[in-house]
Amino acid sequence: MSGTTSFRANSFFKTILESRFSLLNTSVNKIIFIGLVTIISLLFMYTFVPFNINNWYNVSKLTLLKIFSTFSFAGTLTLLFTQFGLRKWLRVQQLTYGQYFFFFIGEIMILTFGILACDWILDNHPDFTLNNYLDTFSYVLLIAIPPYAISLLILFGAQQHKLAHSLPQVTTEPRQLSDNLLIGDENGKIILTLHPNNVLFFKSEDNYVDVHYLLGGEVKTELIRTTLKKIESTCNYSGLIRVHRSYTVNIKALSSSRKTHKGYVLQFDPLPGLQIPVSASHQKKFEAYHQSIHPIIA
Repeated sequence: MSGTTSFRANSFFKTILESRFSLLNTSVNKIIFIGLVTIISLLFMYTFVPFNINNWYNVSKLTLLKIFSTFSFAGTLTLLFTQFGLRKWLRVQQLTYGQYFFFFIGEIMILTFGILACDWILDNHPDFTLNNYLDTFSYVLLIAIPPYAISLLILFGAQQHKLAHSLPQVTTEPRQLSDNLLIGDENGKIILTLHPNNVLFFKSEDNYVDVHYLLGGEVKTELIRTTLKKIESTCNYSGLIRVHRSYTVNIKALSSSRKTHKGYVLQFDPLPGLQIPVSASHQKKFEAYHQSIHPIIA
């Protein structure tokens, strides 16, 4: 039992770490995030004075505020560099939660150099050593976590609020676009609008579904975070049928179906090298459904 629980926990955390981190994908969100972190970190340091920083410098409260403002400004410059410069230089458009964790650690490492530079100016040029860097890194990391967490929570809340207000549009649009299939992600956000004649099949890829469709006579694919079950329940189209645990096909777009000793194999003209199997559990339903459209090729 403990082994099963451990496996489920590991699977759960693996799913989270491999999920897409989309909060900082847009320039607007990045700017909002940087502004929030700057303000919150300044208020946090001035209110709680972590690690008794006031004893590090023999200064008045006003001067201490200036010092905290200097540290916050160093953080702002670091985030502007990492979010707009470093990500562009590394060509990092999409991050998973796991990748963002390491990106965050990298940001703190860069910020530590900035804080040491500020400290070098403010504290009569202390010696720069590895131990000094590691101590500063630990301080910066612990101070940065609350502003980061609060800022990301605010962005997440704004994202969910926007999504909630878009739901009425999602429920009414299918009535207006009844001839098309509206394919959404796990949160109900519409990602693709396709005419049924252009849909070939859907393939399950772990927590995502790969949509294969025609555009201008060419086969295109779109990876969407959702499930086959959700697509089947939201796409009101009689041509979609599950033929395998990993495949839902547009049966009206099939070019051929060939029966073998293992079952049926499906093919599409635009993808002559692809063969989609019909599993045993879906074979009877496929035969009944497909024969109602046109005879199966033996």
